Amino acid sequence: MQCMNTSLLTCYPPKLRPRVTNSELSISERRTHLHSHSSNLEDNNHGEFSVGLNIPLPFHVKSITSTSNPFVRHCLKLRHSSSYRHAHGSVLVVGATPIREIYKFQETLQKKTVRMDCLLVLDKAEIPEEIDGFSVRVVRVSSAVMRKLSGMQSTDSIEAIGLLSIPTSFFNLVDHQEGADCERWFPILHRILVLDGIQDPGNLGTLVRSAMAFRWGGIFLLPGCCDPFNEKAVRASRGASFQLPMVCGSWFHLEALKSGFQTRMLAAHPENHEEMKPVFQLSQELADSFAHLPLCLVLGSEGSGLSEKSRQECELISIPMSGKFESLNVSVAGGILLSPAAMIGGKQSQTPPPPTFFSLRGSLLSLAVFSLISFICFSLKSLHFPLQNPIPTPQVSAKFAAENVVEEDDKDELLDIYHSPEVFRLNYAEMERKFKVYVYPDGDPNTFYQTPRKLTGKYASEGYFFQNIGESRFRTSDPDQADLFFIPISCHKMRGKGTSYENMTIIVQNYVEGLIFKYPYWNRTLGADHFFVTCHDVGVRATEGLPLLVKNSIRVVCSPSYDVGFIPHKDVALPQVLQPFALPAGGNDVENRTVLGFWAGHRNSKIRVILARVWENDTELYVLNNRINRATGNLEYQKRFYITKYCICPGGSQVNSARITDSIHYGCIPVILSNYYDLPFNDILDWRKFSVVLKESDVYQLKQILKDIPDEEFLALHSNLVKVQKHFQWNSPPIKYDAFHMVMYDLWLRHHVIKY
Repeated sequence: MQCMNTSLLTCYPPKLRPRVTNSELSISERRTHLHSHSSNLEDNNHGEFSVGLNIPLPFHVKSITSTSNPFVRHCLKLRHSSSYRHAHGSVLVVGATPIREIYKFQETLQKKTVRMDCLLVLDKAEIPEEIDGFSVRVVRVSSAVMRKLSGMQSTDSIEAIGLLSIPTSFFNLVDHQEGADCERWFPILHRILVLDGIQDPGNLGTLVRSAMAFRWGGIFLLPGCCDPFNEKAVRASRGASFQLPMVCGSWFHLEALKSGFQTRMLAAHPENHEEMKPVFQLSQELADSFAHLPLCLVLGSEGSGLSEKSRQECELISIPMSGKFESLNVSVAGGILLSPAAMIGGKQSQTPPPPTFFSLRGSLLSLAVFSLISFICFSLKSLHFPLQNPIPTPQVSAKFAAENVVEEDDKDELLDIYHSPEVFRLNYAEMERKFKVYVYPDGDPNTFYQTPRKLTGKYASEGYFFQNIGESRFRTSDPDQADLFFIPISCHKMRGKGTSYENMTIIVQNYVEGLIFKYPYWNRTLGADHFFVTCHDVGVRATEGLPLLVKNSIRVVCSPSYDVGFIPHKDVALPQVLQPFALPAGGNDVENRTVLGFWAGHRNSKIRVILARVWENDTELYVLNNRINRATGNLEYQKRFYITKYCICPGGSQVNSARITDSIHYGCIPVILSNYYDLPFNDILDWRKFSVVLKESDVYQLKQILKDIPDEEFLALHSNLVKVQKHFQWNSPPIKYDAFHMVMYDLWLRHHVIKY
């Protein structure tokens, strides 16, 4: 049969095409191109790693010290862009561990499937063990280059970076082209894992590694999946992406697999009484019924679940769970279903069946124990991350080490999205240990005090703060231990009850004067160590009649404009976050983003009127004069964020807008068009690393400004944007580094006050 591997371009999604591509070649020309790609491997099948010379780096170059070197820029594009990666057939693999695993697997093959073009090693460092025997070109790089290519602040944990070819076991198929050589795609067809729209690279990589560990025959990627050679997917799979046969295609190709080999199609789906077809619970009896049959297991994305086609074509199965949980994380569910102990894995064609089978409950328990052991190992491993501080004296070394150990998850915090990454890390750790806030207990919670109005809508940030402060470790019942004092009065609740502005001012004044009369704490600082929180602009208007409160105390507000009384470095900008988000977070999806810019909204400010008038009829900027009508489709407004590169965020009646945090959540780079806006966490985060900040007068040149941003800068902005998403998310209870903790960190920076 004819092989369908006719293009090295990724098929998910096909909207963005690379500048340099072979997609316009004829089919015969592309076959020749692919043959030349694989022939280098077959010519050197007796070596440890096939060595390629087809890289944009002169052979005489032995070291690279500059981050602006063309080869470094080429590697960065490979790391950030899926289309560029597949057009060149190369992947940047960071870390010695995945390189070793790929190498060990290649040793077991008669015909090599991967070519290593280059191994990058830190200047003057030894080549890592088990890699030093490779017959491969080694290039020494400076620490600056290593940091740039790895995306890590420290090079201590990065031993090597490999430039590897996309394996010849990866096939990218063309929809509805005749012929399907299934046996060439998957030499072992007994068990195939099918991923349906898995966009999170961490989940995809984990599933690939689990499939490899449980000896499944291969991976089939339906449209909507992220690139399996994305840096995070490769890291999560620990090199398994280069070992398992992998096919990117459509249901047209799956149906050929189904009909040609009588493959049973199963799909994991939560139990749902509204489902039109039955959903069977996984059980011993059910598993036994297909233990010896070839099958495909389909797993859908966490955000939208299985596609309609998958639900129609597959038998639906669910994992029995106690309690009222709707579903499991897809990688956890996949780990359970892929395991031979759970019997979806079935009898492997290359290994004899085990003497006894475990029960389903036993398999779940085994998986839980395995996960616990893995977590402990990773936690212990994290302790080896080197400290950058001098070695302390023996008397304080234990305490110092306990207070300054960097967990594995915290490595990402040492990034250039912060003004001072190391200062932020140390200060944040100190805040978590020491910061205490006293919440005045006065006031009836059923009126305007203590409790939030609601946790939904445009002004939910105020409600979440009221909720989170009561759930957090920062609250203290001892005012003598407090660093700051929270005045828990909610102007948002007053507005909800129809209170006038004049009465709001009177209510706030009476409440504050009552606290001053009853407690001694205000008079020690004239309120400099007190703060209140308000997101709706009614809170600003209600407190304007209280000069002492506005002048001395810390105002945490969603409308922080320099020209309306907001005092930078004293007051705190509260991010305005529309809750809940209607769709999952975007990220690692630059291929989808084909629209240059987008804005739709009400013309309730001068800058919005100008924006709509100048760009409403433009073909590259999608600018609407009003909100998108819901009649055009469900969540059409939110879905626009997923396909746009730059989302325009002009100020409305105030400088702030929930559109900024919408853009961050959906992975669309915000373009700030609002003068004198003290952006949230501006003293912590470097907004120019993940957004475009313009003056309102730049609106007339807006399109050209956005088009002039180089592709490399767009990719860097988008990558950084994904990293800051967690800082603009509210949770209950709050979690580390979320919006609540970032607001508390801003308050912590302002807590040093002399008390008289």
